[in-house]
Amino acid sequence: MAKASDHPFTQRISHWINLITFAVLISTGFIIHAPFQGANMNVARNLHFIFMYILVINGIVRFYVSFFGKNKDYKEFFLNKLDLKTFIPQIKYYLFISKEHPKTNKYNGLQKCAYIALPVLAVFQAITGIILYLPLKFSGAAQALGSLAAVRGIHYVVMWLFIAIILVHVYLVFTEAKDEFFLMFFGKTGKKEKGGANKANQSVIKS
Repeated sequence: MAKASDHPFTQRISHWINLITFAVLISTGFIIHAPFQGANMNVARNLHFIFMYILVINGIVRFYVSFFGKNKDYKEFFLNKLDLKTFIPQIKYYLFISKEHPKTNKYNGLQKCAYIALPVLAVFQAITGIILYLPLKFSGAAQALGSLAAVRGIHYVVMWLFIAIILVHVYLVFTEAKDEFFLMFFGKTGKKEKGGANKANQSVIKS
């Protein structure tokens, strides 16, 4: 059962920051990729780079907290024998092939793969973004990836990978773990404890 200790305050703050930065980066990214009449490109570009730096800084802080913080949790993201054993059953469950949800730890193997992939993709996205922002200074890097146009295409495709991962994540949270949503954002499930409800009922009966 989900509990508040699963998501300490530092993790919740990091999650909030990620939510806001991804929302801004994706929306401004669409504007930069396909400008429309009335769009302020300077504002879009500036916001895009400001929130890119916020995302990178937040990632560095989260990485530090994961390994050296009071509530370090880096071990929870390592794949283990149980993850490998339940990997295929988990895929079958998500694809509605199987109705039985395999028993896992806090995160299942697929979640761990997604959570490991996100920071890797974020770093790669930051690199390609800098190349696009300073094409003359990083022309060699652009050529190494094919061309400046290729870098732009790669940057756009990776953005869609982020969108896909986020959409799947949100869908699974609201269909499989609603309590986790409230715990991650508010530190509590919002449900009243049974004990408290029973006491309230008893006081009503006595009165």
